[in-house]
Amino acid sequence: MRVWVTRTEPGATRQAEVLAGHGFEVVKAPVLSIEHLAKAQPEGSFDLAVFVSEHAVEGACANGWGGGPGIAIGVPAHVLLKRRGHASAWPPQDNASCVADTLKDSVPRHTLLVKGEGGTDTLQRWLESQGGTVSEWDVYRRVPCEPAPAMRSIDVIVAASGDGLRVVGKLWFADGRDPNVPLLVPSARVSDIARTVGFENVIATAGAGSRAVVDALVRLRGKKTR
Repeated sequence: MRVWVTRTEPGATRQAEVLAGHGFEVVKAPVLSIEHLAKAQPEGSFDLAVFVSEHAVEGACANGWGGGPGIAIGVPAHVLLKRRGHASAWPPQDNASCVADTLKDSVPRHTLLVKGEGGTDTLQRWLESQGGTVSEWDVYRRVPCEPAPAMRSIDVIVAASGDGLRVVGKLWFADGRDPNVPLLVPSARVSDIARTVGFENVIATAGAGSRAVVDALVRLRGKKTR
């Protein structure tokens, strides 16, 4: 089974190594690169900083984040936060829904949401619905790099974000490829985007982490070998 890993670096390399370790043939070809932004932290005091990715941690630290309680989405972001001297009191979260579930009994009054330009506002809307206020800090942006893998030999696509998925769809369908190719996405929200783009066989995993992706691929491989 040949799997196209489309996420940004350094996550693409880490995920490719994990998938290869489970016997999958991997085409590592990110469709987006990350450009960090020089932006000052929003003014004010915050009860909690939420980092949506390791890129968010990297960008916040580069822009002089003052520290304080932080929670990270994804193991890489959690590990990087600790490495930068800001250990989190919470375990790594799989996605925004997990953050909401973690915070539901103690909603912060004022949250700093550290993220890239664009992206989902799911967590922001939830925090505000619970009476909190949110300040967004966009510390990076995604830039299309549009690689050209040998698409006719791709059996499964792994997409990590809505922005990346749109680029994947542009490349895939420009080459006249099958809309029924299995496409792994990290959430129901990205599933909706995938169907809008034109993919028909969309599988939502529990986040973009390698463990969730491997579990889904193993199930797919099992179906193919029956």
